Amino acid sequence: MAMRELEGFDEVLRTVLTKVPIEALLPALPVEELLAALPPEQRLAGLTPEQRLAGLTPEQRTLLMPDDALRLLPGDYLRSLPEDIRAQIRARIGRSL
Repeated sequence: MAMRELEGFDEVLRTVLTKVPIEALLPALPVEELLAALPPEQRLAGLTPEQRLAGLTPEQRTLLMPDDALRLLPGDYLRSLPEDIRAQIRARIGRSL
């Protein structure tokens, strides 16, 4: 019989894990799994706006603008954006680019 099948195994495991310092558990868990378990608001909590935007291209940052602001951008600029970005903007503002 596998240990997981023993009666009360989950309860004992939960009790043990609450006693182990989080610092001891973190190295054993893949970062991707830890982050996937958190909602976006918690993943971003405590980050500065600059940290939130790190890694985004200027074109991707355009997508962070409100729809009203996107509508004000000149057509020449919008047409200069990569197709995937233009498609997302088109879907949001309903304007051909």
